[in-house]
Amino acid sequence: MTEVAIQDPYRVKKGDTLGKIARLSGRSVAELCQLNKLSNPHRLETGQTLYLSQETAFGVSVLFLDALRHPIENLKFKIKFDGQIAVGQTGCNGSGGRVITQSAKSVVEVLVQDLTGQWRQVCQTASDHGHKLITLVSGSLVFKGQTQPHPHEAPNTPEPGGATLSGTGEVDTNNPHVRKRVGKGKHGQAIIQVGVDIPSGLQKLFDLYRDEPITATQWEDAADALQCEVAVLKAIAEVETKGAAFWRLNAAEGKQVPSILFERHWFRRLTNGAHDKTHPDISGPAYTSAKGAATADRYGSYAISYLRLMNAYRLDPEAALASCSWGKFQIMGGEFENCGQASAKALVSLMCGGEAAQLLPLVGFIRHKANGKLWAAVKRKDWPRIALYYNGGEYKKNAYGWSAKPPHAALNVRQ
Repeated sequence: MTEVAIQDPYRVKKGDTLGKIARLSGRSVAELCQLNKLSNPHRLETGQTLYLSQETAFGVSVLFLDALRHPIENLKFKIKFDGQIAVGQTGCNGSGGRVITQSAKSVVEVLVQDLTGQWRQVCQTASDHGHKLITLVSGSLVFKGQTQPHPHEAPNTPEPGGATLSGTGEVDTNNPHVRKRVGKGKHGQAIIQVGVDIPSGLQKLFDLYRDEPITATQWEDAADALQCEVAVLKAIAEVETKGAAFWRLNAAEGKQVPSILFERHWFRRLTNGAHDKTHPDISGPAYTSAKGAATADRYGSYAISYLRLMNAYRLDPEAALASCSWGKFQIMGGEFENCGQASAKALVSLMCGGEAAQLLPLVGFIRHKANGKLWAAVKRKDWPRIALYYNGGEYKKNAYGWSAKPPHAALNVRQ
């Protein structure tokens, strides 16, 4: 029987040996140990990822995004590593290409050229094992404009032009979803007001909000339906969002929208990786809450999640809605069937409708998730298993608040 070449990187299967993998990959056992930092070549775990080349083991890519997480085009950059310098200019996807370092300990330094032509360091990190994506997000927007004379009577301190998540005006050349409008400040100085277009489908969902908190009777009805204590359901809310079901766009005057986290690995799976290369910020490996992780790999704030959601929604609306955890109980949109809904959009419509509306999907989710195992754990108040079936096997790594002891909400309600 002829053995076939294997994919790089490779996921270890039951019965694999490092010798067999080395033979199929055309590498030596020593090389694989070095590429993967293996101290014991005779010890592999099923599901373990092995890198079979320097490209996948020590590759580093750089992505440049503006404050709206939109690619920055035509930005000059340098990448310094192992005594080499890669010089380039970003394309329309904001990518700085890929470099291959010598080892996981190689130091990678990224510099960009500012408006004065000076080179400034914006990142320094170790290559580490596995292909590393460095996403550098500017705190500013990039758009074209023309300077105007500053009135003599106006103060030298800049006057903010303002920014909103909806707007009118001229479409910006760098980002087609940004509109800019030139105006005058109170002293006659020129200002630019920036608006960000929200996809109309999302706008309609956001308009469904009703100020309807969960009542004591509704809590009790949900607990009765699940044959559990109200305290357990409130504990879930505390762990997931500290009970914060909604968040405001545009600060104090903005719309009330559900608290969300966008999950990049869900979007990758639901779109078959079609956007991995063009939109790595929203399609790729899972984010993390682990301390010390690269900024690009972290969940970030609700604002960042909404920017990611809007970018994903423009590519695939249903997949984008399915790739977020929503509301007070942070239920994934992709769990719509467990929640008794026909689609992710139908589930999200409930999530956007108010706090009380978010309780109904929770009951269905707990009943059906993991073929009833989550429900059984909820009835027993088995906190580690609730965490496992609610958040998945990475709940400890990603710093969820579950433990062998009940969360604080469960304790407080009983006092």
